Amino acid sequence: MQVVSAREFRANQTKVLTAARKGQTVIITSRVGTFKIVPITDTDTIIESDLRASMEEVKAHLEGKINLPNARDIEF
Repeated sequence: MQVVSAREFRANQTKVLTAARKGQTVIITSRVGTFKIVPITDTDTIIESDLRASMEEVKAHLEGKINLPNARDIEF
């Protein structure tokens, strides 16, 4: 595990991010809190793209471009 200050992180971003990418736990401490740096996984990327697509669909519905089913009409 590597613990760095926010100042040290700013000065050595590539080094710190490379360590996190290789699987090392990196903790950044600052006046506003303590944070853990972790790389984005394939699952995170899939979730992000699904959320973006969902938000675009809702936006199109609100603009009257498409109709979406009512929640009461959906059976689980």
